[in-house]
Parts: sequence; structure tokens; C-alpha cells
Amino acid sequence: MPLYEFQCPKCGSREEIFRRTVTADIETPPCPRAGAEAGHQMRRVVSKFAQHKTVADQLAEAEAKWGKEVESVMGPGPDVGRFARRYDQLAKDLPPPDVPVAE
Repeated sequence: MPLYEFQCPKCGSREEIFRRTVTADIETPPCPRAGAEAGHQMRRVVSKFAQHKTVADQLAEAEAKWGKEVESVMGPGPDVGRFARRYDQLAKDLPPPDVPVAE
């Protein structure tokens, strides 16, 4: 399901067109700011790619952009040790794996 993007080089307006199949015809949309002014013509542009980042990558990028104070604003990371201790505590009440469970 492709998403096509168009931009007017004169005013910078952007439009997106969604099609259900790649083989569907694509008509260039008119520029929304064209009005009576000449020279507005939408052109197809390359879409940006989405990049999924880990929390560590996001923090490193923010620190590079705004400095080390970002860590104090974002707060501490998750305490994995606390989760492990809680899991061990809750697992004590479970029956051993070789004991059949009564239905």
C-alpha cells in the first residue's frame, strides 16, 4: 500500500496520496495555494523513511544535540534488578513444573 508524496517547489506545500495497490494510477494533485498565482505545480518527492530507535539511541542523540542535562530531565532508566527480584518473589508461590495442576 504505497503512499506518494508531492511538493510544490514554489511555495513548499506538501500533499500525500494513498493508493491500495502499486499498479493504481497516480494523478498529480493541484497545489492548494495556487489560486490566481502562476507557477505552482506539484512534483513527486522521495518520502522520508521511519527509523525506530532504542531508548539508548534516543538518549545519545538528545545528549549530542542538547548536552548532558538531558539525562537529568529524562529521569533514571528502568531498574531491571527490581523487576527480576519481583519475578523471583512471585515465582515462589507457583507449583513445581513437574506437578500436575488440578482442574
